[in-house]
Amino acid sequence: MDDLTPAGEVEAQLLPAALRARLLALVRERGLTYSPVPFALSSGGTSHHYVDLRRAVARGDDLRLAAQAVASACAASGTRFDAIGGMTMGADPVAHAVALATSTSWFSVRKTEKAYGSRRRIEGADLAPGTRVVLFEDTVTTGRSLLEAFDAVTATGATVVLALTLLDRSELAAPLVAARAVPYLALFRYDDVGIEPLPGPKGTGPQGGQPQDGRTDVPGTREGTPTG
Repeated sequence: MDDLTPAGEVEAQLLPAALRARLLALVRERGLTYSPVPFALSSGGTSHHYVDLRRAVARGDDLRLAAQAVASACAASGTRFDAIGGMTMGADPVAHAVALATSTSWFSVRKTEKAYGSRRRIEGADLAPGTRVVLFEDTVTTGRSLLEAFDAVTATGATVVLALTLLDRSELAAPLVAARAVPYLALFRYDDVGIEPLPGPKGTGPQGGQPQDGRTDVPGTREGTPTG
């Protein structure tokens, strides 16, 4: 892949139709929940939907399906890689499963450097110059987690060859990743699952408020507390 692939243009090209249909059904049925009472986001915006794709792939067969889709997209795009991972925990389950399915390595980027022992920030694979890395995040909105993982990975000398997500909830991440000269693939967009995009900074977009990463607007968290 020579250029960034816009989110929303990849799924039909890179996933077999049957695999795409099964994964989309999984995302809709197990990862997406609607509440008539909007959930408050930490930015002050609200959303009637929350997405939890770790819950969606909690069963072994469902995790295997997601890993097959990611591996298929990488292969179809011509992406060769040595390791896959991203920020914990959004990347962890699927990255582990992809590594197992493709005989590659997984890694997990801590939010902060470990304060004891090895003081590592990146767990799992030893990333180094020459290591080809796929950055993964299950759900992307702002692209913040991808960029944070990118900085941690490239600090090791490893090369990021692709950034990939199962679901992109906004229009914000693709141009940010493009600015790092990294191809970006989103297997599904917000419109594939029937939800509106979370808005951008300064309250732009249909729902108001600033965007938050898709994994934050879940029940039981401050960001996912119903309002009203």
